[in-house]
Amino acid sequence: MKCILYDLRRAIAGRWFIAALFATIVALYLSIGPATYSLIDYLESIEWQEDNFWYSLSDLLILGMQGDFGVLTLPALSALPFAAQALHEIKSGAIRPAVFRTGRTAWIMGKAAGCTLSGMLLQGAAVGLLFLILNGLMVCIAGHGFPWGGNADFWPIIFRRILCGGIWAGVGCVIALATETASAAYLAPLCLCYALMMIGIRFFPEAPMLNPMQWVSGNVWLLAVLFAATVVLQTIFLNRGVRKYA
Repeated sequence: MKCILYDLRRAIAGRWFIAALFATIVALYLSIGPATYSLIDYLESIEWQEDNFWYSLSDLLILGMQGDFGVLTLPALSALPFAAQALHEIKSGAIRPAVFRTGRTAWIMGKAAGCTLSGMLLQGAAVGLLFLILNGLMVCIAGHGFPWGGNADFWPIIFRRILCGGIWAGVGCVIALATETASAAYLAPLCLCYALMMIGIRFFPEAPMLNPMQWVSGNVWLLAVLFAATVVLQTIFLNRGVRKYA
């Protein structure tokens, strides 16, 4: 448990987590689309009448989470904070003293959990901060809080997006370890997402879950299986790295 907490703390306290968080918030905001183009002008001229308010906060956040730009950038940004960390430790030789101090199992668990949980926390934190930003704009400009709207799809969608963050972070870690290329940790998930998207659209339109662009609004059980598979693959490749280099 100490190794998991240590690696998770390293992941979310690093500069790459902050950079990825900022980029994810921007991607979510841009993915909202036309609703944000005149949002500030609209808020400046609004008179508070909740029953005919044009936008609800839950609807705006759902648009951002499901928007093409936000979903397409999700793989690379989720992997950015920590997906290459295990490979960096292996290549630098830091794996030997780390495994000696903590043990093989603890080192593997820490790296797998730090990578997966950092991707999940990144997506959840980005949506939460966008919520605060939009609500802050409403309070500063219109003098009132943003109406929530109560869209029942919000919580299932954010849960699936958080799962996707963990999946893509794990994919980045596995590919980086398999190829022993640090840049693959960030680029490979993006390329894989785009390739699956094109294959799904062109050749298998009747199988929407083959297209990662549909995962945020798709079957949660399939995402849970993919999540478990990435954790298992991380464990296998991390164990191979320990046996080979430690």
